[in-house]
Amino acid sequence: MTAGATRFRRLAPWLAAAVLLSVVFLRVDFGATARALAGADWARFALSALPFAGVWLAIDAAALSRLVSRFHAPFAFSSMLRLRGGTYLFLVLSYDAAQAALALALSRRLRVPLLALGGTFLFYYAVDLLTIAALGSLGALAMPGARGAALRLALAAMLVLVTGALAAGAALARLTDARRPRWLAGARILDTLRQASLRDVAEWAAWRALFYGSFVAFAAATLPAFGIHVPLPALLACVPVTLSVAALPITVSGLGSAQVAMLALYGAFADEAAIVAYSLAHSVSLIVLRLPIGLACWPAVASAAAPVSDPQLAGRSQT
Repeated sequence: MTAGATRFRRLAPWLAAAVLLSVVFLRVDFGATARALAGADWARFALSALPFAGVWLAIDAAALSRLVSRFHAPFAFSSMLRLRGGTYLFLVLSYDAAQAALALALSRRLRVPLLALGGTFLFYYAVDLLTIAALGSLGALAMPGARGAALRLALAAMLVLVTGALAAGAALARLTDARRPRWLAGARILDTLRQASLRDVAEWAAWRALFYGSFVAFAAATLPAFGIHVPLPALLACVPVTLSVAALPITVSGLGSAQVAMLALYGAFADEAAIVAYSLAHSVSLIVLRLPIGLACWPAVASAAAPVSDPQLAGRSQT
């Protein structure tokens, strides 16, 4: 890859964020958005937002420690809490960067093949999409008009596609090497799908539902600070879908993509300038809340580069 191509690749998420924000402000008056920001109840927003950073980290770490312990090697909640907290520095850039950093740290720490951990995270992501589709389908029933109908159709399609992909992947993983395509013979990326059961799907769907439920509570607590009132059932659709769009590796920290998603989803319930103002506050608050945690927990990520020396743990991690 040439130096110019490398530079463009690094700049692309920033350029994408700038383009999407420009599109947003071509539609929504910038002055009205500035007035909505100035008129917000910032004390209420800040006091409501502060407790959630710890809640999100605790839920995420608990689910991930269970995930790694189930499919690879025992991993304590306290250790995952510090490790996941350290990857919050990467989460400021993108969800994918944070997941990649976490997978790499766990691979080095537990001597688990990176492809095997990648397969576990793919399983986790598929269950996450199922949870978004299920919660969103329920919440979309409270969304009015064509917006709600389109969302229900899209989420139903996603539910069918992800369920089919999980079933196909599990069937493929359970084939012997002789019956798999040659390029998948012995592939460690299928290890988790071979072991996973419906009970596992249900467990991590419950964890993800709890995680999104905490973000629904965050939205319910902070939206009124901008004069926005969305029915709680509709938030079940708006919040998970917005978070999933913002997590796509398109822009830095979801800037631009989150604003577009919120305009599309919350537009039936509030003035567009207020929605954009809230979406900007939401995006910035996630960065501000996560940065101190990432800095405080970073030593856990750095130390994870040193593999464990316990032969029992290393042996278990290769199974």
